[in-house]
Amino acid sequence: MFNMVQDVSPSGVCGIPDVVVKPTAERYQHSDIREVANTFRVVNAVQSMYDAGDIGDDELAAADRWYREYVFASLGVVENPPSDGRIRERGDIHTWMMGRGQCSARITQIRDMLGLCAHVRLEMLLAREMSFSAMARHLYPALSEGRARMKVSAQCALLLEQLAHVYETMSRNKNRKKSR
Repeated sequence: MFNMVQDVSPSGVCGIPDVVVKPTAERYQHSDIREVANTFRVVNAVQSMYDAGDIGDDELAAADRWYREYVFASLGVVENPPSDGRIRERGDIHTWMMGRGQCSARITQIRDMLGLCAHVRLEMLLAREMSFSAMARHLYPALSEGRARMKVSAQCALLLEQLAHVYETMSRNKNRKKSR
């Protein structure tokens, strides 16, 4: 993770000041950082592929959904506001843990459908936010950096297309079960 600076404003709920956590000035110098809905994000490889036209909106949405489900399943954290526009309330501990379990089951189902190698690449690309160069060094240490980076980029674009298809298939199967 990266270093953060806290900005405390005097207004807040019940007299408790709001704390806005944002990247340090040094961090701004080392990475391209964008603010999206009061959340600071490092521009990662997925955004680079989208900006280059290598992936479309479906793949970007699938990557975002997988990342949110992965973080919720493994850490129990939900970023606000969700990108799909739905409002989520925490509820009690039982519903919260049931939701975590369902997300974990979906992540496991996706891993089983795509395979372990694809899951490792998804974790590197989305959860760890590794660059193509860093992924290439881990996956293809014997190849030249340029060639390995191109292979990883192509694999990730294909993988995100498959991920979007998996989510579509899972949704179709869920709707088919509901209609019965």
